[in-house]
Amino acid sequence: MVIFLRNIKSIQVFDTVARLNNVTRASDFLNVSQSSISYHIKKLEAEIGTQLFERRSQGMVLTAKGTVLASHVKEGLSSIQTGLERVTDHTNSVRVAVLPMFASRWLSSRLGSLWETYPNLQLSFQNHNNSYVRQEHPDRFADLGIQWGRGNWKGFHVTRLWSEKMVVVCSPDYLEAHPMNEASDLRNCTLLHVDDERMWLEWYNNSELELTSSQAQLMLEDRHFQLSSTINGLGVSLFAKSMIESELKSGALVNPFSRTYDSSFAYHVAVPKNVVFSPSANLFKDWLVRLSELENNQQTGR
Repeated sequence: MVIFLRNIKSIQVFDTVARLNNVTRASDFLNVSQSSISYHIKKLEAEIGTQLFERRSQGMVLTAKGTVLASHVKEGLSSIQTGLERVTDHTNSVRVAVLPMFASRWLSSRLGSLWETYPNLQLSFQNHNNSYVRQEHPDRFADLGIQWGRGNWKGFHVTRLWSEKMVVVCSPDYLEAHPMNEASDLRNCTLLHVDDERMWLEWYNNSELELTSSQAQLMLEDRHFQLSSTINGLGVSLFAKSMIESELKSGALVNPFSRTYDSSFAYHVAVPKNVVFSPSANLFKDWLVRLSELENNQQTGR
């Protein structure tokens, strides 16, 4: 049976009451009378033939069916809002989910050239802790995102920006206290990392070593925290060399093995599938990919 709702206002009122669990607070939030709130709830219940709330002393409590409807209404209204924002977007605004270190170490110094070419393009940056591709509704958070990893994320169109060279680094004082002449010497060190230990596990495997459960490790919240912790001598880190050139040049960090390592990890542009990708968002993505390709070719001499 197809149910035709005659008034979207009833749905909006239902969503507000479901979130606030109280008619008085809902009426204040929507700036309408309490009787109007009650009218729309009763009207909606009559239209669909289902009780949505139980009226209790502590407020309005969703029934089992009301809970099911509330989750769909929340998603539907959010989708409508996103659509309205996109079709009424007169400022060419693009929402970009960025990793703080990528933004500060690479992107920020290059945005000037973007605006010289596209002066009307406006960007809104949303920081994330490498979690964009794991969000339930990433398209509500941003139009596209910069993500670190291997690029095998379902539900996304993924473009690798460049292949990274990884470097093992620590502070000069840490190296003095923990001499490292060969890869196996890292077993006596504290490994610093973010997210999980996959990068260290790859490094150990490529070095034909085993990362054991007894290995001292410290997981940190983000790359900037990891960087400062490494400089302050808390342990040894694996970093993309492109992101810490200044620390290596200044001597704040040292490369105990004097070499870099190939990695399956890299920075990627991730675009959610099955969403309307605006011309402005596509313009920014194309600029980002072209620039990364150009700089990568210059560095490799191609």
